[in-house]
Amino acid sequence: MKYAFPNQNPKAVGVAGQVIPWNFPLMMAAWKIAPALATGNTVVLKPAETTSLTALKLAEIIQEADLPPGVVNIVTGAGATGAAIVNHSDVDKVAFTGSTGVGKVIMKAIAGTEKKSTMELGGKAANIIFEDAPLDQAVEGVINGIYFNQGHVCCAGSRLFIQESVYDVVLRKLKDRIQALVLGDPLDKNTDIGAINSKEQLATINKYLKIGQKEGADMFQLSCDIPKKGFWCPPTLFTNVSQSHAIAKEEIFGPVLAVQTFRTIDEVITKANNTPFGLSAGVWTDKGSKIFNLTSQMRAGVVWANTYNKFDPTSPFGGYKESGHGREGGLHGLLPYLNI
Repeated sequence: MKYAFPNQNPKAVGVAGQVIPWNFPLMMAAWKIAPALATGNTVVLKPAETTSLTALKLAEIIQEADLPPGVVNIVTGAGATGAAIVNHSDVDKVAFTGSTGVGKVIMKAIAGTEKKSTMELGGKAANIIFEDAPLDQAVEGVINGIYFNQGHVCCAGSRLFIQESVYDVVLRKLKDRIQALVLGDPLDKNTDIGAINSKEQLATINKYLKIGQKEGADMFQLSCDIPKKGFWCPPTLFTNVSQSHAIAKEEIFGPVLAVQTFRTIDEVITKANNTPFGLSAGVWTDKGSKIFNLTSQMRAGVVWANTYNKFDPTSPFGGYKESGHGREGGLHGLLPYLNI
């Protein structure tokens, strides 16, 4: 069979720094290519037009590995190129990582055909801190969860829920930690936060910053010098956020954190699940029973406990609701590439 990956990740940057230990677009490509090859298929990969260079570098590595010609094919281009691949009669399966909107377009295009599909789409993950959590560890997890890769991650922890009794101390620690981040050249090993991946994405992020302030939320940003060249957004958090605010409901795909409070477990479960997305979530608490209670009730494909952004290739990964369908990783990730 031939399998198509029309958009490796339309939003990831893949730059290296202290908070960004690996190349995100390259990892996404490997998640698609490896299971396809392991199950005996050929591959057509189309990276996003904003992240094509990493895929082309991967093509060079594949050539050096003496993989037979035609087994892995990398085609660059914009949306029309991806559409041509998706609609090609020789393609038997489509694996897509990207926005929910584009995922829906692909699903409509292959409806009525025999093409299989797996979709890893958008997210608006909840990161929950309870009063009994290791607070310093939790703050580090929140920083990693939302500012890793400049927030260009589908499972970014963009919604933070803090139990009211520890809200003031967590918020103070969080602001202090943000002020210690270094924004700048992503190739500098001392850099924590690199550039936004495109002018268009920066415009989208800035639009949400204006919306958040207009809706009455309070904005806090890293105070630093902004490089003159490139597209930059300092790490940002909003407080006084309600469930109805756009910054709490819609995927921004940037370094923007919306902070809310809660009193009880039932309240935070309701708030966390009040979203059309369901890709990931994080829980911070010292009580194992509380963790199991939350993870059994939260509608998210992966729920991290006292950590965030940890991936095990032997474990299936994927979303609920508008965050997609199908799984990547483990045996579950191999099955979509087989006709049994």
